[in-house]
Amino acid sequence: MSKEGDHTPLTENSSTGDSLADMTSRLSQMMNQIPTVVNQEPLATPIGVKLDGTDYALWSQIVEMYISGKEKLGHVNGDLPQPQPTDSTFKKWRTDVAIVKGWLINSMDPALISNFIRLPTAKMVWDSIATTYFDGTDTSKGYDLRRRVTRMRQAGGPIEKFYDDFQGLWREIDFRHPNPMECAVDIQKYNSIIQEDRVYTFLNGLDDRLDKVRSDVLQQKPFPTVEQAYAQIRCEDIRQAVMITGSGLEDTTGVVMASKGVKLGQQYSSSKLGSLSMSTGKLNTTPKAKVKSGGGCTHRGGKKHTRETCFKLHG
Repeated sequence: MSKEGDHTPLTENSSTGDSLADMTSRLSQMMNQIPTVVNQEPLATPIGVKLDGTDYALWSQIVEMYISGKEKLGHVNGDLPQPQPTDSTFKKWRTDVAIVKGWLINSMDPALISNFIRLPTAKMVWDSIATTYFDGTDTSKGYDLRRRVTRMRQAGGPIEKFYDDFQGLWREIDFRHPNPMECAVDIQKYNSIIQEDRVYTFLNGLDDRLDKVRSDVLQQKPFPTVEQAYAQIRCEDIRQAVMITGSGLEDTTGVVMASKGVKLGQQYSSSKLGSLSMSTGKLNTTPKAKVKSGGGCTHRGGKKHTRETCFKLHG
C-alpha cells in the first residue's frame, strides 16, 4: 500500500514537469519566429550635389539644409558636444556622428574623400572643409564677384540665362557677406536697400530693346524686388518675341504673294496689254497691225480676192 501510494505522486510530478518544459520550448520557438524591427537610418543617403572644390558655397547650403531636415545639425555646428563615455547618451551620440559623417563624405567628389575620411567627428570634417575651400575674409574674391555682377550684360542672349547668372553671383555675395543686422526692423530695411540696388544693376544690363519696360519698372510704387522686376520684363520679352515671329510670317507671305503677283502681271501684260520696251522702259500698248495673208488670186491674178475665195474655181 505504501509503495503504491508513493508511486502515484511521483508520476504526477513527472507529468507536470514535462508539460511545463514543453510549453516553455514552444514559447521560445514562437518568440524566435517574431521578426525584430530595428530602426536604422542609412549611413549614407545620397545628396543632390557633390563637393568638387569649386562649389563650396552651393554645396554647404544644400548639405546644411539636408542635415537640418534630419534633426542632426547640432553635430556640425557644435550644439551637440561629445558627452562623457560613461554617459548614457554617448552611444547614441556616436552613432549619429557616424551617420552625419557618412553624409558628408558621400557628398564629396571621390578625389577629395581621402583628405577628410580619417577625421574622427562630423564637426571636424565640416570645419576642415570650410577652412580648405572657403575664406570669408578673402577681399579679392568679394571684389571680383561685385565687379562681375556690375559688368554683366544680356548682350542679345536669353533673358532667362541672364537672370540666372545674375542671381547666382548675388547669392555668392550674400553667402560671403550676410546681413549684419540683428533687429527685425533693421534686417528688413537692410534687405530693402540691397534689393533696390540689385534692381538698378539688373535693369542696367538689359538690352536696349527692353528700354520701355525698364522705364515702367522704375516708375512702380512700391518699388519692386528683383524677382518682380524680372517677371515683368520677361513678359515683355516674350511679347516681343511673339510679335517678331508673327511679323516674320506675314513678311514671308507678302513676299510670296508679291512674287506671284509679278508673275501674273507679267503674263497678263504680255497677253493683253502688249510688250515692255527695253529702250524706254515703258509698256507698249499699241496693237499690232494684222498681217494680210497671201498676195491675191493665183488663178486669175486678181488682187481683191484669193485663190480660196475665187469665184471661177469655187462657183
